[in-house]
Amino acid sequence: MMKIHAFLEDNLPSVRELISEFEIDEEFSSHDFIEKFIGKFESEYIGMLVKYQNSNQAFQTVNSQIDLYMNTKKEILGIYKTDRKASENVRGRFHGIQWWMKTKLN
Repeated sequence: MMKIHAFLEDNLPSVRELISEFEIDEEFSSHDFIEKFIGKFESEYIGMLVKYQNSNQAFQTVNSQIDLYMNTKKEILGIYKTDRKASENVRGRFHGIQWWMKTKLN
């Protein structure tokens, strides 16, 4: 099973394409990005979740790793952090997560 960071790195052009779907100066959450990511890479995302299936936090673990990748590649992706705010997760709970803004450089 490919590590999440390696998968994202191997698919950087597609990740950039997903980011390009947001408007310039549009704030979006990590969850917003992950929804787009799942739309393009559903089976791969499921595989990532399966890797952590023995954990009670498979979604949180995978999503946190995707968010970490976004943070380490923010300049290349043309995004920057804004605030940590509440967002509804797949279980209907609200948690403070990272929000992003797309820059004009993207």
